Amino acid sequence: MDFGNAILAMTQGRAVYRDGWNGSGMFIVKQVPAKIGMEIIPTMQSLPQQAKDIIMAREDPHIDYTNQMLIILPNGIANSWSPSSSDVFADDWHVVGLKETEITQKLREEERDLYCKKERLGEFIGSDKFNDASDKQKGLLKKQYDLMCEYGRVLTQRINDLEGNEA
Repeated sequence: MDFGNAILAMTQGRAVYRDGWNGSGMFIVKQVPAKIGMEIIPTMQSLPQQAKDIIMAREDPHIDYTNQMLIILPNGIANSWSPSSSDVFADDWHVVGLKETEITQKLREEERDLYCKKERLGEFIGSDKFNDASDKQKGLLKKQYDLMCEYGRVLTQRINDLEGNEA
């Protein structure tokens, strides 16, 4: 799946990983948003004492964990994580515990094929050659393009459904 679907999976509480990463067993998660109040801050092991002192001196001492991603390594180490360009544009993302089946592989191939054909048709529609076509052909080509877009949306929905994504 692509990074957009990986993000969707993380927002649904799932852990994701890439085939292209070195080291099996690594995965990323979106940290669950949480408000840490003044009763917990003094006992937090993950904050240095000076940070606790600064936060506790505020009028409303709290920490809001919001939009963070963590990478969890096989040895249990957790680090903050930001995607690289190759992560963002990769299509080898998976939800931990869900294996891509032969069906989803074929659907992905079909989706990629369709995308290429749709792009070529879109380029043609935007070209001078398109203007030379009859009005009937122009209408049919536009209808074909719209149907290809809808077909692509259906393929994406099928893939998401098979992978357990709700979108």
